[in-house]
Amino acid sequence: MKTTIFNLIILDESGSMSGVTAQTISGCNETINTIKAAQKENADSQEHFISIYAFQGSGSYPSRYLIKNQPAEEAQHITSNDYQPFGSTPLYDAVGATLSDLKAKAKKCEDAVGSITIITDGYENASREYSGSQVVKMIDELKELGWNFNFIGADIDVHATAMRFHIDNAMQFDKNEESMDSMFERERCGRRRWFEKMKRSEGLSKEEILVQRCEASADFFSTDVPKPKRVAPGHIRSLDPDEVFVFGSNLKGMHGGGAARKALDFGAVMGQGVGMQGQTYAIPTMQGGVNTIKPYVDEFIEFAKNHPEKKFLVTRIGCGIAGFKDSQIAPLFKEALDVENIYLPKSFINVLENDTDLEF
Repeated sequence: MKTTIFNLIILDESGSMSGVTAQTISGCNETINTIKAAQKENADSQEHFISIYAFQGSGSYPSRYLIKNQPAEEAQHITSNDYQPFGSTPLYDAVGATLSDLKAKAKKCEDAVGSITIITDGYENASREYSGSQVVKMIDELKELGWNFNFIGADIDVHATAMRFHIDNAMQFDKNEESMDSMFERERCGRRRWFEKMKRSEGLSKEEILVQRCEASADFFSTDVPKPKRVAPGHIRSLDPDEVFVFGSNLKGMHGGGAARKALDFGAVMGQGVGMQGQTYAIPTMQGGVNTIKPYVDEFIEFAKNHPEKKFLVTRIGCGIAGFKDSQIAPLFKEALDVENIYLPKSFINVLENDTDLEF
């Protein structure tokens, strides 16, 4: 007996997603490809169907299915003619309507399970048909049947929102090309792993299969998936409003050359050699050996943790006029690898990945 797998993406099409339209379309199409590949690979044990539901309120288009329960091998890619962000965010209605449809569809199958991924960059603000409590009840009922639920969000408290939906798997993304590519890739990694787990049911009782499926849905975005690399641009010519240029300075704040000179364009202050100034952050590197730099780096990392609303782009501090090597400076930033809003030079990341036990 084959397992029928309903793959559903509930996709925010409100106006705030307009800046990442191309990335969203591309990511969804790559997910379609992943499901198609799984269907081909597991044709003897799984039958995959694909749905993508775009939701918006008071917009140019009503909330609707871009693809509805199409067999994986027949599903076509979506285009910019299909997905056109506008309007508000009727999230409860989108989840409620699609889950109602899938429950009815699944009842007609001998063995069916769903994998539902919600992608949004905003809070609920426009639903009329379903309440939050109704949606949560539906999710709870389907989770008890072994269905998989994932919540992906931007510009909101993602984990708190996922918890309100009783969804255990949550992931944050930033609305830029690099972050969205990493987000969709991580979602696809989790999906492929989940498909593989769905195959391991031969010889199990119905009760054992249910337990297996509930366990398979845990840690969908597992940390054993490589973390997206946060790489600072090699040449920074401009900054977004939330970005900070992190450069190597001297204690006197004489920003005369290299990255320090460029920092003047972003608000660095002559005579200030340490800390935040304009859209820059100065770390002194000219006062002695590597050990004299470390306290300032530690202070910077703590500052970045306390300002999650900003994105800190670190230059190759100390590796220009100060004369240090990447292998000497990079280990100072080891802790920064786990700080989501710090972006390191590629050369620093290479050093840290090649030898995580480096000492300074």
